[in-house]
Amino acid sequence: MNFIRTGFRKVTIGFLFVILVVILNVIVSYFILRKNSSTIQRMTEVVNPYMETMQEFNLLVTESKMYSTNWVYLQNSTEDKHNLQDLHRSRYPKLKKKINEFLVLLNKQSDKDSMEAIYSGFEDLLKEEKRIMTGLITFEDYENPKKKFVAEDLVESEVLPRTEAIQKALQATISRNREETSRMRNELVSSFNHLLLISLLVSIGLFLMTLMAAAFISSAIRKPVLMMKEIIRQLGKGELPERQIPVTNNVIGEMAESVNRLSASFTKTSVFATEIGKGNLSIGYERLGENDLLGNALIRMRDSLRVYSEEMEEKVRERTREVLEKNGKLELAYREIRDSIHYARRIQEALLPAEKLIYKVFEDAFIYYRPKDIVCGDFYWFAHREDEVVMAAIDCTGHGVPGALMTVIGNSILHQIVNFSGITDPAKILNQLDRKLLETLRHHGGAITNDGMDVSVCRYRISKKELTFAGAKRPLYLFKKGELLEIKGNKFPIGSFQYDTEKLFTEHRLNVNAGDSIYMFSDGYQDQFGGPEGKKFMVGSFRELLQEIQQMPMKDQVSRVESRMQQWQGTMEQTDDVLVMGVRF
Repeated sequence: MNFIRTGFRKVTIGFLFVILVVILNVIVSYFILRKNSSTIQRMTEVVNPYMETMQEFNLLVTESKMYSTNWVYLQNSTEDKHNLQDLHRSRYPKLKKKINEFLVLLNKQSDKDSMEAIYSGFEDLLKEEKRIMTGLITFEDYENPKKKFVAEDLVESEVLPRTEAIQKALQATISRNREETSRMRNELVSSFNHLLLISLLVSIGLFLMTLMAAAFISSAIRKPVLMMKEIIRQLGKGELPERQIPVTNNVIGEMAESVNRLSASFTKTSVFATEIGKGNLSIGYERLGENDLLGNALIRMRDSLRVYSEEMEEKVRERTREVLEKNGKLELAYREIRDSIHYARRIQEALLPAEKLIYKVFEDAFIYYRPKDIVCGDFYWFAHREDEVVMAAIDCTGHGVPGALMTVIGNSILHQIVNFSGITDPAKILNQLDRKLLETLRHHGGAITNDGMDVSVCRYRISKKELTFAGAKRPLYLFKKGELLEIKGNKFPIGSFQYDTEKLFTEHRLNVNAGDSIYMFSDGYQDQFGGPEGKKFMVGSFRELLQEIQQMPMKDQVSRVESRMQQWQGTMEQTDDVLVMGVRF
């Protein structure tokens, strides 16, 4: 009997130890979950909104550059001017205040120092933009070459470099915060992994201790049963036992009942823990009694996890609503950008000479103009001055928006050279265009740029039937009596600081007769990939095409040029902007 009582005391101590381990596991889990909750709250309420605000600042810097550039080069961009003024007066101060509020919450001295430097740089940029805004106000200001040149120089030498420097600093700060956010996420994952490992080890320990307890209880019952068997055997033989055996049925029964209760308790605990692990936080748990430490701890853990889960679900719903709102804003921004580019296309098309002006001088002519993107880096130019006609085909560096901006600059300079200065000699036009474009593109401090354009220019004197041609990296094709003559241009382009030698453009004077035809073009047609093997169309194929269609009227020629391009290109993407001009005298 003493042996049984001693064994039960050991079993009781063992189970108390198990309960202590479980409680410690709950406490550790609670503190880990609480720490993770704090980290998640900081990420969702401070770090992520702060990152979004920094991205908004980066977009604001880009808009500032775009609006100030449009202020200089697009005189009638009233909406962009209002947007730039609103950015100076309202949007930037509000955004700066919002970022500073997040900096106070973050309490990171490195970010505070970085943002102070960025604020200073951006406010210096705003001062330069203010100079542009105050320098170009009226129509007379835009027509004043000195004021226009000063504004253009401010854009190239101040606005663009400062914008790039500010955006680099912003990207460095954003990247640093992204790394910190990634580190916080990794810590969360590591913390949850540790919690999972601890729970697994505790479960294994509980299982092993349960096996040991079961073996011990089995051994403790076997001894008194064997003693009872020996006593019964002795009684069956008529022998009296040497010692009195107390009634042990009640004690063994209580042990069995206790063990059954304990086993059932462990079973319920295992099921409870499994369901909690699956996310079932509504599962019930029946305690062994009011003072059931393990049961109370498990119930508190379940309730704490339920509250935490409900809070997290609410935060997820809030974040989902915020994401949906931001998606709506992004869609709106996309539509605005798309509409702006389409509006830029309308402006660019408005700058091109009306085709009816060309057909008024040359009844048999065509223009095949096919931008790669919405806006185009190629453009054609035409002017009719008394007995002289000046026409040009220009291929600017790049395509899309950058190329389109170059076309605006080129169109403006050609307008100044021919219509205002009265220069009609093609070589002089190219020399003036090269000089003025280099002045426009020159950066502060003599920075190098390869921006430029390839140009072919013709002047036609109607009364003399005299054609004069000069080219910058572009040739002229002349067909006389069906025979092709190629007049090559000079090998250097307009603009581009990589050519540090003096550029001298050569003029070619030709007499043309009725039925002769000329073609000026960019390199987009010959460089288009397509065909069965996905190769370039090439110059030779382009010449053969022009030779094939020589006898056709120009309106039929342009149809053949277009259909051949579509047939060659097939399903492949357009490689570059395409411009082909044809005139028959």
